[in-house]
Amino acid sequence: MPARSPATPEFRRWLVAWLFFTAVGSLWALATPVMGVPDEPAHTLYAAGAVRGEVWEETSGPQTQVTVPAGWANVDEVPACYAFQPNVTPACSPALTGAPGSAEVSTTAGRYPPAYYFYAGLPTLVTDGAQAVYLMRGLTAALVGALLASGFCSVLSLPRRLLPVLGFTLATTPMLFFFAGAVNPQAPEIAAAICLWASGGVLLRRLAEHPGEDLTWANPHLRRVIAAVATLTVIRPLSLLWLALIVGTLLVVFSPRTTVPRLLRSRAILTALPVLVLTTGSTLAWILLRDALGQQDVTTFADLSAPQALARSVAKLDDEFAQMVGHFGWLDSPAPGWAVVVWTLALGALAALALPFLGRLQRMALVAVAVAVLVLPVVLEVTSYRESAFAWQGRYTLPIAVGVPILLGLIPGAHHGNREVRAAPPAGTGHATAVIAGVVSVHVVSFVGALNRNVHGIDGFWGITPASWQPPSTAWVLIPVFVAVIGAGGWYVWRLATAGPAVSAGIGSGPDGERRSQMSRSTAAGSTATGAAVPAKPVS
Repeated sequence: MPARSPATPEFRRWLVAWLFFTAVGSLWALATPVMGVPDEPAHTLYAAGAVRGEVWEETSGPQTQVTVPAGWANVDEVPACYAFQPNVTPACSPALTGAPGSAEVSTTAGRYPPAYYFYAGLPTLVTDGAQAVYLMRGLTAALVGALLASGFCSVLSLPRRLLPVLGFTLATTPMLFFFAGAVNPQAPEIAAAICLWASGGVLLRRLAEHPGEDLTWANPHLRRVIAAVATLTVIRPLSLLWLALIVGTLLVVFSPRTTVPRLLRSRAILTALPVLVLTTGSTLAWILLRDALGQQDVTTFADLSAPQALARSVAKLDDEFAQMVGHFGWLDSPAPGWAVVVWTLALGALAALALPFLGRLQRMALVAVAVAVLVLPVVLEVTSYRESAFAWQGRYTLPIAVGVPILLGLIPGAHHGNREVRAAPPAGTGHATAVIAGVVSVHVVSFVGALNRNVHGIDGFWGITPASWQPPSTAWVLIPVFVAVIGAGGWYVWRLATAGPAVSAGIGSGPDGERRSQMSRSTAAGSTATGAAVPAKPVS
């Protein structure tokens, strides 16, 4: 029999992860009414126009005029009767159906870079109405699933991966999957950021651990980093800011002084650099020429003084944190309190395990990321509140916020120059079981709560309040399927997180790189399934 390719097991693992993440996003897509996600009408119209070449149309303020098939003309009317009204179900909304001819409509998404819309708008070329929307959502879920699966496989390649897997798990909040099941570039941006945090951190760790090996295209972490960077350069106007912050933080945390010169000398990096420069430059030009960072004209709070605006923006931060976990519908269906509390406790448990084993520089970098999560929304709001009110939502910060749990998982055990941070946290299967079980429960109660709002209204309840709306597959089908999928995923993650050391590709190419990497790990003193070897020279 012919020998199996060394990449086959890793590809199978990626495929399983992709199917899981895509399934979760797709189930959210089915549980959410058409146009039941913030700004979905605007993004749907732009996608239907962009795929037909309507990407540089007349814009006045936040509104761009695009010509689309006539069936999309009433998209804005679909959620109008229930959006922002948590006790009104989507049963009141008109059906979205096809119609002959074309119509000129306005969209507030017309100044966004068009790459995502070329992709998401493809189903509108072959069908229309609600069926097209569900297919567009499916494409978004598939893209998000691919990015998340890539980042997940990167953390699984580490020899001691319990903390990295827990950190990755806590980065994938229900809010991410709610938007993965929508026509909106928000979830692909967050997923690309997660992939970059995870794969970039693992890649830089391996460069520090293997200073003599070449970085080639055979390295899967490099390919994943390039894919994540390419996505971030074209997905949303603010994504370039997140890209700069993520790359800068990763270099500070994981790279000795020799890493950047090695990266710049690598042929793989040099071949990818022109493409990334082109995508970044095109998006920068788009932002400048289309005024893509311009705000909507909402002057409700224009008379507030700067100190009052600052106080109002700071007061919103607790709500924005809850929104990162989950705030569904048109901001009218917050995740149950259980979800926010358990997620916070799980994040605190991860921090308690990891922080004692971080060096001074790593702690400072982690604090800087946490401060950026708090400060950036305030700064951006206070500088624009007279034109756009206080429009910042927690989901906008997620591309940076997800870096906190991922860094908490990746930093312990990372080399920094000739030193290594102590990393033998007293974590075992009990910690993994508690955290992963809590995360699974958060996803379940968030999904059921959001679906309950759609079927019964937010104050309604299963078996008591009559259902007035049903998803394409009834709620009593979706709920057990979701519980089964998320439960199986939780078990799979737990099994991988608590397994022994992984066999993974080194910095170089081919099976020799794998064997060298595995041999170096197998001889490390004091290794455990949950922590790295205790180094001879810990960083203070």
